[in-house]
Amino acid sequence: MPPMSLFEKYGGFTTLYPLVGKFYDAVLDSEIVSYIFEPISMNLLIEHQTKFLAAMMGGPGEYDDAQLKLAHKKFKINEIEWNEVVRIFIDVLNDFEVLEDDIKVLTHLISTKKSLIIAG
Repeated sequence: MPPMSLFEKYGGFTTLYPLVGKFYDAVLDSEIVSYIFEPISMNLLIEHQTKFLAAMMGGPGEYDDAQLKLAHKKFKINEIEWNEVVRIFIDVLNDFEVLEDDIKVLTHLISTKKSLIIAG
């Protein structure tokens, strides 16, 4: 039997959708990054990000790096903003009682996409 994915371990979409919602609530409260999200439809973004996180956690779906880069290019995200979003992500994962080792795995997976997200 193959090992359980993080997607399965943490309850699939039933858990991920509220987790991503809480993440964006915190992002919108951040003085550092909230301005980036002002022109964006949050409902669509939460749905989109839930699918992205599901794929990163070994669940259904896949993600195209070129699409990820194109979607973030116009925002010119800098290192400080990147670090703020990662900090918020870790806080929310802790709030949802994700184990420390799994948080490390997820932050590593997301860090592999950093060059596609921050302005280069």
